[in-house]
Amino acid sequence: MSLELVGEPIRINKIIGEDSTQTIVENDIIVPDTKPDIAQILLLDGDAWVSGAEAATDRVLVNGSVRYKILYISDDPDQSVKSITTVSSFQYAMEMPDTRQGMQCRVRCDIEHLEYEILNSRKINVKAIISLSGKVTEQVEHYVTKDLTGSDGIQILRNRAVANTFLGDCRTDCRISETLDIPVGKPAILEILRNDIRITGREYRAGDDKIAVRGNLNISTLYIADNENRSIQFMEHEIPFTRMLDMPGIDETCSSSLDITIGEAYFEPEEDGDGELRRLNCDVLLDIYAQCYGTKEIELVEDAYSPYSRVNLEKEELVLDELVSENASQLTLRENIEVDENAPDISELFNVLGKLSLSAGEITDDRVTVEGVAVCNVLYLASSEGQPVYCTEREIPFRQSIEVKGAKEGMNLEVEMDIDHYSYSIVNSREVEVRLVVGIKTRVGKQISVPVIVKAQEQPLDEKRAAVQPSIIIYFTQPGDTLWKIAKRYYTTVDEILKNNDLYETEQIVPGSRIIITRRL
Repeated sequence: MSLELVGEPIRINKIIGEDSTQTIVENDIIVPDTKPDIAQILLLDGDAWVSGAEAATDRVLVNGSVRYKILYISDDPDQSVKSITTVSSFQYAMEMPDTRQGMQCRVRCDIEHLEYEILNSRKINVKAIISLSGKVTEQVEHYVTKDLTGSDGIQILRNRAVANTFLGDCRTDCRISETLDIPVGKPAILEILRNDIRITGREYRAGDDKIAVRGNLNISTLYIADNENRSIQFMEHEIPFTRMLDMPGIDETCSSSLDITIGEAYFEPEEDGDGELRRLNCDVLLDIYAQCYGTKEIELVEDAYSPYSRVNLEKEELVLDELVSENASQLTLRENIEVDENAPDISELFNVLGKLSLSAGEITDDRVTVEGVAVCNVLYLASSEGQPVYCTEREIPFRQSIEVKGAKEGMNLEVEMDIDHYSYSIVNSREVEVRLVVGIKTRVGKQISVPVIVKAQEQPLDEKRAAVQPSIIIYFTQPGDTLWKIAKRYYTTVDEILKNNDLYETEQIVPGSRIIITRRL
């Protein structure tokens, strides 16, 4: 007859596929009718984000956007520096074998390279190389057998395992709308040239079925002043934000990973009470995505038999993720960046834009080593009238070694990196000191294979074999023997062996020990 399996559910976020690729997004940008003709491009850069990703058969369909920011010298001497900010959408299909509709997918994108060609004074052709990194997962619920019922004489060997179970993921939009005042001493706005946004001081904490997300939105604005000489000015603002994400089952002991992406952003000057454009309306959309895991100790049936019958077990191997360690550390990068040889001198610093790139992550015994590059774009107001705004780019390599107890070569490593804090200052007219505080979070995990009983059936005992078993057996233990193995082999129980040999349950047997076994049948 069949024995009844008593199971306990384990939720796993199974990785179906991961891939990184590149695509080229090409656009023709037309100068708006309200803008003068282009004479010279001062700066063209931008950013990209994924607005949607959907799993399909063997692929992931990606919808994204590229925001282009152009500063240029116009052919109108009264409006020398002008700007164009425009957003273009793109679609791409990432090949991802075994992917099916309905699976969860997450795709990140970034601009690797931008190049342009001025076709005429009213049209620019722009080519952007976009890097895409995607992962497809499927939430799977497995049942682990924790007990067997249906037979009074069944003997059960139980074991314990610690698994990193998947609690769930969530995604939400966080819209930040604020009206900001121009700092005292700064002139009013005639025209906004560009806005740059970055997130600093991000942190998140889990507890009571929620994740609390906090951070600061740093906004740098370059604008033409409403004064006599229409000077180029810049200003900075910081907007703190908080968002609560609902995540049932999460508490302070759980592990989370968080990703915040800046999406659509709009800025517009506004008049104050005196009728001057001394206020800035901003509307920024953040995409917040979180995954949550919990550590769960599970009790499972490893083996079973009966002294009175034959028990046939069917097992499958279940692969679980076990979290070994989580670690958070900070790394301070300090670098003096010299402007290009042919670049104009620095008059004032406008902004420093930083982007982190992970090049290698390595696990050795009790240690994790992370290597990467911080790509810094230094934007400044130049002393040259012909080149009033300039950008110089430098890469700052870094290497951080982190002590992680329990880490071993071959384990799985996940790395999250963010720039927690920026600061910069002018050293001289050709040099800028940049300081970045990089937050590094590492997760080290390993896979464990657990045999899970998926079917159990009880059959009558082989009477012939039972009949030839002596009433008393004196057995000398062999290497690898356990009381369980001995009891199962001779149709007795561990309790009977302990009782007949004056042994304790916790006592270890050594090879060559004499064990007396009495016949039960």
